[in-house]
Amino acid sequence: QPAVTVEEIDEPTMAGAGIELFDLDALQLQSLPFRVRRVVVRLDACSVVYHSSNARVRTRTSVLEGRLAYVGFGPRARGTVNGLPIVPDMMLAVEPAAEVRFVVDAGFEDVALLVHPQDIKDHLVARGREADFRLPRGVELLQADAGKVRALYGSGKRLVDVAAREPCRFDAGRQERAAVQAELFETLLATLDAASGFEPTYSERTRQAHSLVVRAAE
Repeated sequence: QPAVTVEEIDEPTMAGAGIELFDLDALQLQSLPFRVRRVVVRLDACSVVYHSSNARVRTRTSVLEGRLAYVGFGPRARGTVNGLPIVPDMMLAVEPAAEVRFVVDAGFEDVALLVHPQDIKDHLVARGREADFRLPRGVELLQADAGKVRALYGSGKRLVDVAAREPCRFDAGRQERAAVQAELFETLLATLDAASGFEPTYSERTRQAHSLVVRAAE
């Protein structure tokens, strides 16, 4: 695989084609020309994946290759994840192979950092903080400091914007990849330090239960 791939997807059935990092099924929920953009930046110890959509879409996604996924959302992202509403200071922590169900509105953007658990542990061991790390169980919604969540999303978005314009910089520039990767890990760990479990309201738990009923019926 090249270090950078940019895909313009115009057919929902092709949303999961050609990507080795996760399984993805998509269903378009609006009748209009479908446009989804995906940018993948493969660094040495992690990958960054950006998605945007121009239409309301329902997806089911699970990460492959034993990687964790940490997901931040763009400022205009609206929709639900596993039946719960997406809010600005929310992020996701997803264990390998766990399925995430999104229903997102037009204008949705997210950035996912995919990383092996051992690489996060190594960064914490180097800082004497190995006891701070806990693997997520299934799909965990985390509520964190809004500024740190925005910083994590912003770091990923700047990276994919540069990579989409100048992909050759990442194919040959090992030092640049290492510097970018170190910055991403630092931003991620700072965000997780300020994160706690998301506590849904009664109405949100009801919506989540409805989502589970729909999933079982499907």
